[in-house]
Amino acid sequence: MPNLLDELAQWIDTTVIAQAIVEEMEEQELKPTLKNAQSVWLDVLEVGLPDALKSSVEAHWDRL
Repeated sequence: MPNLLDELAQWIDTTVIAQAIVEEMEEQELKPTLKNAQSVWLDVLEVGLPDALKSSVEAHWDRL
C-alpha cells in the first residue's frame, strides 16, 4: 500500500515546475542553461518553499 509521500510524489507534475522555471528565466533574460535552472529551483526550495508551505498549511488549518 503506497504511503502519502509516494502518492504525493507521483501526483506532483514536474513538467509544470520545469516549465515555470524556464518561462521565468526567459522573462528575466537569464541564460537558459540546465545549471541556471537547477540553481533557480534549489533557491526556490531553500528560500521560498518553506515559507510558502508554512503559510498554506496554516491557512488550511484555520479552516478546519
